[in-house]
Amino acid sequence: MRDYLLHQLLQRSAAQYPDNVAVIFKERSVTYSDLERQSNGVAMALQQLGISKGDRVGIMLSKSIEQIIALFGILKSGAVYVPIDPAAPAGRVAYMIRHCGVECLITTPGNLKTLSGSKDGIGISTALLIGKDAVVVTLGNIANKSLSLDVEAVGESDGFQAMEMSDSSPAYILHTSGSTGNPKGVAISHLNALTFVEMAADYFNVTASDRFGSHAPLHFDLSVFDIFVAIKQGAAIVLLPEMLSTFPVKLAEYIDKEQITVWNSVSSVLTLLADKGVLESRGLDSLRLVHFSGDIMPVKYLRLLAKRMKNAAFYNIYGQTEANSSLCYPITEIPDDDSWRIPIGKPFPNFEVFALNEERQVVSRPGDEGELYVSGSTVAYGYWNDRDMSNEKFVPDPRYPFLDKIVYKTGDLVRIDEDGNYLFSGRKDHMVKSRGYRIELAEIETVLSGHPEVVAAVAIPIPDDLVGNRIFAVIAAASGGAVGTEELVRYCTPRLPKYMIPEKMMFRDSLPMTSSGKVDRKKLGEELVNSEEWAFPP
Repeated sequence: MRDYLLHQLLQRSAAQYPDNVAVIFKERSVTYSDLERQSNGVAMALQQLGISKGDRVGIMLSKSIEQIIALFGILKSGAVYVPIDPAAPAGRVAYMIRHCGVECLITTPGNLKTLSGSKDGIGISTALLIGKDAVVVTLGNIANKSLSLDVEAVGESDGFQAMEMSDSSPAYILHTSGSTGNPKGVAISHLNALTFVEMAADYFNVTASDRFGSHAPLHFDLSVFDIFVAIKQGAAIVLLPEMLSTFPVKLAEYIDKEQITVWNSVSSVLTLLADKGVLESRGLDSLRLVHFSGDIMPVKYLRLLAKRMKNAAFYNIYGQTEANSSLCYPITEIPDDDSWRIPIGKPFPNFEVFALNEERQVVSRPGDEGELYVSGSTVAYGYWNDRDMSNEKFVPDPRYPFLDKIVYKTGDLVRIDEDGNYLFSGRKDHMVKSRGYRIELAEIETVLSGHPEVVAAVAIPIPDDLVGNRIFAVIAAASGGAVGTEELVRYCTPRLPKYMIPEKMMFRDSLPMTSSGKVDRKKLGEELVNSEEWAFPP
């Protein structure tokens, strides 16, 4: 049990570092004392609107200082924050709001006007319009009452008292993609988040002098590290303008200009930065920690980054929204072999993971494969308002069925290497069969990404009545590269069985990304299925 909650991290740092810069966005910034005062103002406004302990409050704001102020205001009011991507389709927004029972939406007049004209039946009872240009608008069926708030003009709120709650109370709900076509809401408690935040702050030696480059959108779980670890230690959060990561030269300039010391993103962002960021013209000497996760990191680009970011320590981080980050592999040396698969490492201190094979025995010998489970206080209580899916993924610990202990069943397949590190083998749901063979798509992607002229590669299974699945590949080539299908087939032949070499390959300058920065596999798959160019003759 903790004697403080997530939002009290801000209260403590505001008392210790009142004049430290807390959040920076473009040409604006706020100090810790300002962030504390203004978030108190938001909390008071929410209480005026009738928001109380346990209510869900949506944040539908783009990257901004107001977004961080709103987040802490919601937590202080006793409510649960539900981040919503302003660029998400209206139907998806409507589903998340209805499914979570969102009572209030913190947004801008422009966003609210768009939602009020939607045919999807948003159904919000209360709206808080934020920003100095906000005005009360006609809300129609969306809201019964509204309040416009200029966070920069919030008056004295020193007497404000945050709502008292248990650390088991939910703090936020993050949505992940679901197999049913609708997103799943993962409910994370204050204890779940604090367990990870406290460990990470200590493990990575974060100090008040650090400057976090916050790339992840609020609805992506990497934002938890960027925001709460920085706030706990009195460090600065430097919010990256949206879409900046798609312009690698500008991203390199931004990291240099803002003197970022801690970077945390999916691997694909760093891969693009290494390939097209013209890093030889940048010092990037300020970076001391570089974390990557989510996708395969091609070794050749990791080697290039290490060469250009000479003061940085690199870490491969593994985790899920449902259980926070749980494994870590510090990069101490980079082999010359570009096909080397970087381990996902060992558990963080005082964290527990284990893997079970098909006989439900714990995997302990190097080379054996099993499904990974995560145990401990970082594991969420389940999916919001979805008992069946929760019971499927959050299960009694199979090692100790007599104990009342719940673990998270990740669906990830892993092996253990000779040094005791876990190696990611792939997803159970990414394993397909073709011509009777079991094929792990991640293995194909790793080999293709090892080619010197390939930036990234995605293996896509296309269902086929004759062979089960045909394997295609979509490849982003390096700048100025002239790699083609014949060259990649030659490259793969000594490295993959014949049945795993993609039958067809498509080349692109870049791969489509989701809003969280991961490769959009669903979009690629839909394009391939509907493309006559990729069709096979009957």
